[in-house]
Amino acid sequence: EEEEEKLVAKVRVSVGVKWENYLTSTMNRDLVRSPELKSLIRCGVPHEHRSQVWRWCVSFHVKKFRDQLAPDYYETLLNMARERPNPASKQIELDLLRTLPNNKHYASPSAGGIQKLRNVLMAFSWRNPDIGYCQGLNRLAAIALLYLDQEDAFWTLVAIVEVFMPRDYYTKTLLGSQVDQRVFKDLMSEKLPRLHAHFEQHKVDFSLITFNWFLVVFVDSVVSDILFKVWDAFLFEGPKVSVAKYNCDPQISHVCLDVLTEFGRKQTKKKLDKEIFGNCDSVA
Repeated sequence: EEEEEKLVAKVRVSVGVKWENYLTSTMNRDLVRSPELKSLIRCGVPHEHRSQVWRWCVSFHVKKFRDQLAPDYYETLLNMARERPNPASKQIELDLLRTLPNNKHYASPSAGGIQKLRNVLMAFSWRNPDIGYCQGLNRLAAIALLYLDQEDAFWTLVAIVEVFMPRDYYTKTLLGSQVDQRVFKDLMSEKLPRLHAHFEQHKVDFSLITFNWFLVVFVDSVVSDILFKVWDAFLFEGPKVSVAKYNCDPQISHVCLDVLTEFGRKQTKKKLDKEIFGNCDSVA
């Protein structure tokens, strides 16, 4: 374990140095999409640079919207939220403290992140009245707020819902999310046939676990180090054209397959019912 920790620390230092060199070379200039930047982001963005990189990624994806709007657009939405009743406000209030209850920024009504989260979700509901508020949006916004200010977190939500995912992904029916699960089932059958057959044999509906992985991009499902690396790549690469016959988000699918592959290895020594149902709370 000690050797492994030393290796991880060495890798982090190496990645950190590469980022320092890259950002120094681009000082006073906007980041430009390139194979070098893509490679760096896939290695993970150092904590101290994540705000800058996420802000640039989000700005790139929503530029077409923002260029057509007034600079005070977000404030205008907040004013609407303050002055007019909104059907989504009741559910938003109910979910605020359920979002990330173990995170100090969202652990109590007086925590600093709660009002920011409320503002972002209310502003988004006014921008998208047909969606209003849907389960999962609170967690997406909460993760964005850990590194971004309110307005940038709002645009992160816009990027995910309006640019990255199909339009019906975060509606009341969650139709797009359900379609992704059926497609992912086919993908798993092809890539992990033995594990897929194992699930089928025991009549386990693994979408009960993976559905949430797709909906909130692994928030509360993997450890934070991995989560933020997934988000680094997700915010940079955005919607990717999938290969072959699959139309669900390939990036999220690949992470799902990695998690399930590790799970499959464990199954050689453990019974399915104990592993799945005994650990459901920790992964769902």
